[in-house]
Amino acid sequence: MVPTSVSIPEPIICAGCGEQVCDRFFLLAAGRIWHSICLRCSQCHCELQTHPSLFWRDGNIYCQQDYSRYK
Repeated sequence: MVPTSVSIPEPIICAGCGEQVCDRFFLLAAGRIWHSICLRCSQCHCELQTHPSLFWRDGNIYCQQDYSRYK
């Protein structure tokens, strides 16, 4: 597998809180950048940084349980 690079615009703005991301590590989900604590399910607001997967539909991010519920 060939590594791919992602072009990140400066400054990096979190899609969750709208603040600048200054942390060394951040999350990239649904084509947007997030502070790890800001990546949350749009329904139950649980933190998704520790979940093995997340789901995206119509601009919203969901945990597996809520995605299954609102399909």
